Amino acid sequence: MGSRRRAVAGPASVLCVGQATLDHVLTVADDLVVGRKHAAQRHDVVGGGLAANAAVTVSRLGGAAALASVIGDDETGNSVLAGLHGEHIDTGLVQQARDVHTSFSAVIVSADGARTIVNHSPAELLVHPCPDLDDVACDAVLVDGRWPAGTSSALSLARRRDVPGVVDVDRSAVDAAVIATCFDLASHLVFSEDALRDLAGTPSPTDGLRRIARDTAAHVSVTLGARGVLWFDGDDVRSLGAFPVDAVDTTGAGDVFHGAVTLALAEGADEARAFAFASAAAALKCTRPGARAGIPNRIEVDSLIDRSPIAREVAAT
Repeated sequence: MGSRRRAVAGPASVLCVGQATLDHVLTVADDLVVGRKHAAQRHDVVGGGLAANAAVTVSRLGGAAALASVIGDDETGNSVLAGLHGEHIDTGLVQQARDVHTSFSAVIVSADGARTIVNHSPAELLVHPCPDLDDVACDAVLVDGRWPAGTSSALSLARRRDVPGVVDVDRSAVDAAVIATCFDLASHLVFSEDALRDLAGTPSPTDGLRRIARDTAAHVSVTLGARGVLWFDGDDVRSLGAFPVDAVDTTGAGDVFHGAVTLALAEGADEARAFAFASAAAALKCTRPGARAGIPNRIEVDSLIDRSPIAREVAAT
């Protein structure tokens, strides 16, 4: 897709669409072993959800963030809204469904910073209709694929506006109908390694990107954690290494990456520079405990990029 000029001055605006949850984060001192009892060193209750965390990332990095989501009309939902308001997120498109519980996740963070997540999302939230988005002002759209009606409406809006429509494609969102919509309407598909392997039917990320690129006109890429990011550029697969950091907690790193890359595209960056910006933001998040608490600000991200040979490599291309 390449870089594009924004038509108006001021912060770039991003509409994030999908999941908003309350996360119960348990930190354990050793490696997680299935079937074994573990004692948690600490328990934190924080706002979560892919789209919600991405919206917080956009806001902290200097963008204007709006969230479209469906939560319950319970105290958990009220807590989710309060947390979003505290991060200066526009929640005018967040609906509270009557007599439905808000989604929540149990997140276990082990000694090496890796996290195991179990999420519960009531089916009533997933089938809820999406409100009219025609009056929403945005320079880019990000969807997490969890809410089918919201995914279709938001990507259609991005297509009509000719702005980036980015999809966070991970394993738990691989639904055939939603994927078909994303392949047809998105401008950018950013896969997790697991989701790419499952959809492309190959363990090779490079081969997977080539296979997916045959089925969509969207720009395709895959995040590989500590191994960086790959993307399909014309007939070539390009790569960018991860910023080397000492990981403390990887919870939310993917959400941060997707929020940051969408903001960068909304600001007019090309894909290579957008991936460098997002990789720096995700790396900084991994050095800090907590998904939302660990999200960096713009000064921190720009500083890491300025002193990194990885970013200089991108700038030279």
